[in-house]
Amino acid sequence: MNTVMCPECGEVIAINPDEVELASRLVCEGCYSTLEVVAEDPIEVAVVEVDPDEVEDDDYDEDDDI
Repeated sequence: MNTVMCPECGEVIAINPDEVELASRLVCEGCYSTLEVVAEDPIEVAVVEVDPDEVEDDDYDEDDDI
């Protein structure tokens, strides 16, 4: 198990190198930033800016807020 640091908040994230590859995405549990693997050896991640227009309507259910 390897660890990387979230570039947004500094949270240490455990990553299994066998389960990630270049361009894999994960979410930081500390700040909920979307991160993308940008290098594999050593593993490095970068914050990905998510465009709200790219999020599908099916991903959000208005009833969840009630």
